[in-house]
Amino acid sequence: MTKTALRDETTSPETMPVRVKDPTVEAEPWTPPLGRLGLHDLLSAVRNWEPVDWDAVYDGLDIVLNEEVSHHAAGSSGSGRPGAAGPGYDEAEELAQRFRGALMQLVNRGLRDDANKHPDVADLIERARTLRSEELPGDEQQALTFLRKLGRVTLELAERLEEVGIVKGLVEC
Repeated sequence: MTKTALRDETTSPETMPVRVKDPTVEAEPWTPPLGRLGLHDLLSAVRNWEPVDWDAVYDGLDIVLNEEVSHHAAGSSGSGRPGAAGPGYDEAEELAQRFRGALMQLVNRGLRDDANKHPDVADLIERARTLRSEELPGDEQQALTFLRKLGRVTLELAERLEEVGIVKGLVEC
């Protein structure tokens, strides 16, 4: 049994069939994927989201890698400090958070665009996830070592995702 419905009369004056629900076919009513609290949490996260400042990330890489960085963010100010002893602990915590945010964005972008089909990218994503979850050590020398690991995986993942065409404009040659 079919009924007919009228499309928008101005663009398509002919009728089109409308299927009537078959009572013999069981169907569950649609439920939204998130409840009220889930939607509220999602909205709060979106409102509080801040984009990654890639210039600041690359400036941080210059600081912790002591000018080992050969590629800079587009428009980077290049404020690296060659030969510097490393950041103080307060600055180290800020840099760690900056690198974690960049890694989170890179990992999510890579997973969304199936970059993990490349074995080396999958390895970098796994390393990034592991490092992101680690806490900054209390000792300044250990904190600097940790920041260098975090910085290297950030740089390597950004470069590799650019090479496979998933991100563009993060790394200049």
